Amino acid sequence: MNGKERIVAALNRQPVDRTPVWFMRQAGRHLPEYRKLAAEHSFWERCQDLDLCTTITMQPIHRYGSIDAAIVFSDILTPLPALGYDVEYGGGIRIEPFSFDDVEDWTTFSARQHAPWAADALKAIGEDNDDIARLGFAGCPWTTSLYLMAGGTGDKEFHNTRATVFSKPDEAQRVLLHMAEAVGDLLADQVNHGGADAVQLFDTWAGLLSVEDYERIALPATQRAIEVFRERAERKVPLIHYAKGSGHLHDSIRTLDIDALSLDWRDDLRGNRASFGDRLAFQGNLDPSRMHGSPEAARAAAQRVLDEAGDAPGHVFNLGHGFAPGAQIDCVEAVLRLITGESA
Repeated sequence: MNGKERIVAALNRQPVDRTPVWFMRQAGRHLPEYRKLAAEHSFWERCQDLDLCTTITMQPIHRYGSIDAAIVFSDILTPLPALGYDVEYGGGIRIEPFSFDDVEDWTTFSARQHAPWAADALKAIGEDNDDIARLGFAGCPWTTSLYLMAGGTGDKEFHNTRATVFSKPDEAQRVLLHMAEAVGDLLADQVNHGGADAVQLFDTWAGLLSVEDYERIALPATQRAIEVFRERAERKVPLIHYAKGSGHLHDSIRTLDIDALSLDWRDDLRGNRASFGDRLAFQGNLDPSRMHGSPEAARAAAQRVLDEAGDAPGHVFNLGHGFAPGAQIDCVEAVLRLITGESA
């Protein structure tokens, strides 16, 4: 099997010749070749320039050789400039000030018109790389809107922003539901125009919410984003959901129309596979800090994840969150050798 066949089969809980593997944030700061481009081009240039975006997306594929999927280099805040907010990166994220009154003036977001670059890059990659899976992604409405309402990353753990949401639930819900339309359209464009073989929703900050608040505030907007995606996507592809620190929310998350659940490193992979593996594929679970030490320790931790996953169909190897800049290339190589069965 090639990487594309392996990823698609696993996400559909079908047999594979070996466990497929890709890594969240595999294209990015842990690679020296990426850091070189980052020093020469702004973040938005890296996302929006077709040659830069495809080059960065393919860097981990070229370096490591045995990764089964290329996830497009993009960002979960992609819809915001089209809605009227400048987003700046560097030493954190800074977003133009937001007001609940703004929502009335938001344009109707169209990924093809306002943010086509992720899908364009996926399409270009597929022209010469049909043996690897192409993955698209977007941020869930809760996490994307949280950054917007906070003005970036200055509100630690979003205490003040969450207080605003709790104080003005109707206004906040209107923001999230509008954002859901953009998120769903963005995912659909990556399938329809980009040819994505699967897509992933990232809800990095869902874990900040209690079950009650998640079901009241965030879940309806995620449901709507998925509805928009399913309605507008011209073919059925697997949808993966990832939410960091969300073990307490999994009963709610499993009600969503998803095909795979990506677990962070604190979740019980064995238990999830045993209880829900008949209807969901599972991904992730390796603590990304394991990639910062010795190759031997990284390999041992990866072996534990494989043991926890078992042999039944429906497992994709991945991290429990994305690579940090300090991830070591020799650790990644050691883990990949284990998964592919290559000698150390």
